[in-house]
Amino acid sequence: MGETSFENMFLNTYVPMADGDSLKLFLLVYKDLKNEGSVDLEKIKKQLLFDDEKLEKCLNYWVNMGVFRKKDKGNGEYFYEIISLRQLYFGESKNEDSSSMLDISKRKSVMFDSVERIIQRKLTPQDIRRIQETLDEYKQYPELVTEAFRQAKEINNVDVKYVMGFLKTWRDQSIFSLNDLKIKEEREKLLRQKQSKKNIRKKIFTSKNKNSANKSFSQKAREERFRRILEGDDR
Repeated sequence: MGETSFENMFLNTYVPMADGDSLKLFLLVYKDLKNEGSVDLEKIKKQLLFDDEKLEKCLNYWVNMGVFRKKDKGNGEYFYEIISLRQLYFGESKNEDSSSMLDISKRKSVMFDSVERIIQRKLTPQDIRRIQETLDEYKQYPELVTEAFRQAKEINNVDVKYVMGFLKTWRDQSIFSLNDLKIKEEREKLLRQKQSKKNIRKKIFTSKNKNSANKSFSQKAREERFRRILEGDDR
């Protein structure tokens, strides 16, 4: 008998989008893994009356969804492991204390909620995995992801792969937090203001020189006319 529990995140995220065959495969694989610690794919294939092609298709579905991870044993054979959706959301934090892990988890939860509000749809498991992997690779804070989506929304392109390009650009500029980004933007604003004032001063200086040149020409003309009057040659 026994029982098998599932994460609510899995039920809310994956079940509505999975096809029947893929879902049946996952349930049996998950049950065996939880209860027995190992999975006999040949046994499951017979239970579901799958041929090799259908089994491979369903396995690849969950790999592509980011739930199964296919690993090479090193001898030409492969095995699959299940990735927790909770782990997918919050990542693995082996070297952080519990309070720090809790803080990051809360901030990531806020980040994912904020991103879904910005893009006005639910993030797919592939989206979640890409965002999580980018954060881990670039060592950036969750708030920076929210800001990247906000800026991308302003230019009407919230494709996740495209938005991750914002994070790469910022990483290359040594920007790892929202505060880093705000400092950079403020510096750029001050530079633009400084350049604008410089351009204005340049225009004023050019205008003065031009007026000076015009004045000099007029003055010379008057002096020449006065000279002719004195010489009685005013014509």
